[in-house]
Parts: sequence; structure tokens; C-alpha cells
Amino acid sequence: MSSTMEAAEDRPSQLRIYLVVLAVSTIYLSTGMVTGWSSPVLPKLTLTVQEQGLVTSLAFFEAAPGPFVTTFCLDTIGRKGTLFTILSFYLASWTILLISQSVYVIYIGRLFAGLGISGSISAVPVYISEVALPEIRGRLGAASTMMMSLGGLLMYLVGPSVSYTTISIFGMSLSLLSLVIFFVPESPFHHINKGRKKEAKITLQKLRGYSTQEKLEEELEEIIKTITQKEENAIGWLEGLKRRAALKGIGLGIFLSSMTYLSGLVVQWAYAQTIFTSFELSFPASYIGVLNTFSNILFSFIPVLLVNKCIGMKGGIVISAFGCGLTCIFLGVYFYVIKAGYDLYDYSYLAIVLSVANTVSHSFGLGSLVYTMEAELMPTSVKGIGMGIVVCSGSLIGFGVLQMFPIIASAYGYSTDFFGLGIIMLVFATLGIFILPDTTGKTLQEIEELLS
Repeated sequence: MSSTMEAAEDRPSQLRIYLVVLAVSTIYLSTGMVTGWSSPVLPKLTLTVQEQGLVTSLAFFEAAPGPFVTTFCLDTIGRKGTLFTILSFYLASWTILLISQSVYVIYIGRLFAGLGISGSISAVPVYISEVALPEIRGRLGAASTMMMSLGGLLMYLVGPSVSYTTISIFGMSLSLLSLVIFFVPESPFHHINKGRKKEAKITLQKLRGYSTQEKLEEELEEIIKTITQKEENAIGWLEGLKRRAALKGIGLGIFLSSMTYLSGLVVQWAYAQTIFTSFELSFPASYIGVLNTFSNILFSFIPVLLVNKCIGMKGGIVISAFGCGLTCIFLGVYFYVIKAGYDLYDYSYLAIVLSVANTVSHSFGLGSLVYTMEAELMPTSVKGIGMGIVVCSGSLIGFGVLQMFPIIASAYGYSTDFFGLGIIMLVFATLGIFILPDTTGKTLQEIEELLS
């Protein structure tokens, strides 16, 4: 009787999971830093417009094949080994950027950064989903991505006031914090996949801290059952891609991914200081990048609180897309008025208001709900290859947007860039009303049946 009561009250340690996820999420610090790196660095370099575009966008180009490489690593060297590989890409990037300011050397450094970006976005969520407790999994996923915004914020705070070399040293120093992943255990799922039940049991105990063997064995059996069912239901990815639900899921995933890269936020993260130092402001242009990133952190919690109670997943994304489209249009008007010769120095605050409004609009849905909906729309049988195709397509779209942005600005002005993004986003938002399903409250099976 007492042993039964003890087993029933044997709760796993949430503190252990929080510490493990915190350690793994330090990799996101580097992701945020390399994403925001170009904004404070470009004004320090003497580059042509085409070179600026490549320096900024090459990381996204190299990120395109990353999900497929990451999937291979996850299955072969394990989750923990993959995390170390991602860290090595970031350290290689910072080292290469440190040794030379030659544009060709910078290109190589940015390519390594792209491998790190794609790896972190693909691998870290897998590890967190496999070690986290179900009741706090969503909370941990949302909180861990805050580290990415924090990394960008640190880059915007430090970058403008230090030299090019110091930025690389700073980035490398923060990346070294990720060495704490040496102390995190391998995922018990990977151990079971490799037939190592004993190691899986030891790892699970380290993660949970159970006081009884009964609860430990119970969760271990659940993991084995989950993996067994997945293997029994597995089909070839080529066969899976022929199914209507898979094709629709991938198509909608690419549609959603396109919206995130065309919303205006990506170009602001990459070019904020370059854009706003082109105009006379009553405050340092670096303030805009800092306020944008801080706003992104602050407002990204809103959709998590509202989506189930008020607006739904689809509603949040559509509202967010309309907001991004309108704020891009207003930014276009702002830059057009300046180009027309009007002095807006006394109204410099409009630059902050419009830029932050775009960030807040993005955070409301596109920044926090899109990745979740993409995963929900992908049938289980093709989730790996399907998400790889979506992430790859999104990275190539991001590469194109960042590459063309300074070229268009040089030829026609920033107003044309933002007018174009605004119109595209309004069209996408309107299409979203008609083609996006509302997945709120639906099981994965119900969503798959809906797409079929």
C-alpha cells in the first residue's frame, strides 16, 4: 500500500529539465548573434551594394540544405553529438571572421554561420521535445527561443560601439558558454533507437530524478511504445509525399515560411543600422535595432496567452500578416517623404514607432505561431522530409530577400523595398483567410484528415 502511494506521488523533477533546456538553449544565443551581426558590422566595412547583400544573405543560403544534414546527424551521432557539431560551426564562423576583414574570408565565415543557424533551428527543438515533460514542453519551447532574441539584443547593444575585431571576440566568447552542453545527457529516445535500453534508463533517471523504479520503468516503456508504433507505421518518404495531405501540408508550410521572411522583420534585423544611418535622426540609429529586439522579446508571449482563448492559430497569423503589411506600407511612405525632400528630423520618433510596430505585428503571430502550425500541418509519415523541404525553401526565400534588398534600395530607394514588401504581405494575408485551416484545438489526426 505504501509503495503504491509512493509511486503515485513520485513526481519527476521540473528543475532538472529547466536546467538542461537552459544549457541547450545557450546555442540559440549564437543563432541570434549571427543573425543580427550584419546590422552593426556593415557600417564598419567598405563594401559594394552587391557585397553587402552577399555578406548578409549567405548565411541563409547555406542554411537551405542544413535541415537534411541535421537529420542525418541526429540519427547517426545522436542529439548531443549534433549539438556539439552546431557549436563547432559557430566557433569556426567567429574564428574565420576574426582573422581577416577580406570580403571573401567573411563570405566563408558567414557560410559556416548558416550551417549553425539551420542546425540550431532543426536540432534544438528535437532535443527539447524528447527530454521535456509534456505539461511544460510548450512553455520550454517558447522560452528557449527567447534566447535567440536575447542573442540579437546583445549584438545590437555591443556591436555599434566596438570594433569589428571585438565583435568577433564577443561572439566567440558567448558561443563558448554553450560548452555547458557537455554536461547534458543524451536523449533517451536516441538510446532506444540504437537499441541501448540500459543507457536510456540511466539517462531518463538523470533527467527525471525519480525516487522509485516503478515510475521510471513506466515512462521508459512509454518511450519504447512510441518508437515501436512509429516504426510499425513508417512508410517510404517518396510514397508519403504522393499523398494529398502531405502535398498540401508542405505547400501551406512554404506559404507560411514565405510570410515570415517577407514581413519586413528579417530585413530590419539585418540592415537596421544601415537603413537608418542613411537619414539624419535625432538619436543614434543603433537604438532602433535594440528597441526592435526588446519588443520582439516582450510581445512574443501575447499569442501564447490569446490563441486558445480568443483568436485561434489561423486568426493570429492572418492578423499578424495584415499588421506587417500595413507597417511596411507606412515605412515606405516615411522613406518616400524623406526622399521627396521633406525634413523629418523633428519627427524622427516616427522611425522608431513604425519599425517597432512592424516588429510587434510580426511577434503577434508570424514570429511565434508559424513554426507550430507548420509542424501541425505536416503528416507524421513525412514530417522529417516535409519540414526539411519547408525550412530549405524558407532559407532560400530569406537569401533572395536579403540579397535583393540593398540592390533595390540603391536603385530606387528604401521606399520601394518597403512598398513592395507591404503589398506582398497584404496579398498573402488575404490569401491566408481562404487557404489556411484553423488547427486550434484539433488533434494531429484531425488536421491530417482535414488536409486529405
